[in-house]
Amino acid sequence: MSAGTPGAVPASTFAERFRIRASEMGPDARLRLPALFDLFQEAAGNHATALGWGSDVLLLRGQTWILSRLTLKLAALPAWREEITVETWPTGVHRLWALREFRVAAADGTELARATSGWILLAVATKRPLRQAPEVTEIAKASPPRLIPDAFEPLAAPEEAAAVPGTPSRVTRYDLDLNEHANNVTILRALLTALPRAAAPPLTFEADFRGEAFEGDVLLAHVQEVAGATRVLLSRETDGKEVARAVLASSV
Repeated sequence: MSAGTPGAVPASTFAERFRIRASEMGPDARLRLPALFDLFQEAAGNHATALGWGSDVLLLRGQTWILSRLTLKLAALPAWREEITVETWPTGVHRLWALREFRVAAADGTELARATSGWILLAVATKRPLRQAPEVTEIAKASPPRLIPDAFEPLAAPEEAAAVPGTPSRVTRYDLDLNEHANNVTILRALLTALPRAAAPPLTFEADFRGEAFEGDVLLAHVQEVAGATRVLLSRETDGKEVARAVLASSV
């Protein structure tokens, strides 16, 4: 990975302001949850680019970032036209994951959400994980600590005997990213779409990405309600391969 501009000391934290647009709100005039994940992706990508670790740079080397794990604790969603700040920073390496935190604040500083995420550096040709570069660990020494100390243990899948079908999703050409597979927000949206009702704060949402999806894939969903939580599993209709699983709990 490049360390960025020669002689420059990269900032360990990055903050970006967003104004909630009409295209991002739902019937309640508040930011839709998938749109929040879009803002996470935007801020993380812009920070990675500033550090010299952007996806466009990595692809020239035959490498790419893949979101593998995400845990969100959501207290409230901002309203239409409200200004928010998304702050993000890397917090080192855990196993093969490069860790990155997110904090969302209202204009008055009130915390709306916090999240932690794990990213895998992947070799495009072989689709094998690569060891994280020393810079990822080094910059974390000057970063704030993790907001959620999640070890990213495997999430429980719905039990086959107790699961019911959820709403399926289809991957279209407009869901593809630079790697030509479904963008991570597309998968998160499919997990949320599979739920029997809309996710509303306060909540905790954990997602585990376990496979790829491509244009034309239909993602089948299986859902199980358990004590205080809902489990979701997505798999490709063509071959049954698991793509992602998630657990939603109505608390933070």
